Amino acid sequence: MPRVSTSILGISIVSGILSFVWAADHIPLYNFVFLPFAIRAFFIFDAALSIIAGILFILSFRLITIKILYLLEVIYWWINYLLLTLTRVLPAPIIGKPLPVTTGPALIAFILDVLLIIFSTILYIMINR
Repeated sequence: MPRVSTSILGISIVSGILSFVWAADHIPLYNFVFLPFAIRAFFIFDAALSIIAGILFILSFRLITIKILYLLEVIYWWINYLLLTLTRVLPAPIIGKPLPVTTGPALIAFILDVLLIIFSTILYIMINR
């Protein structure tokens, strides 16, 4: 098993916790009955992917040799960020109009997406050095 530096381990754990917080921010959105079921199901699916991403971050001390996982993490968080921001400007799928800019879960998700993009990119670069 390769030796993992404490900085990589620290960033991994923080990123994993932030991924879990991101999922906790999205799971309650399933209960918004005024949203179409497809969007509510998407929130649950995306929250499940976020939990998996968090587990992969935290298990970096075991999975560090599978470098492609960390590139996939960067791509995943970029996709989440782009979905969040673009649906505020362009028509959202299924609804057909831009979503409202809120100060609730969308703002929390925006901040977490930016942090997770930064941390996952730093982690990917450190692992590939």
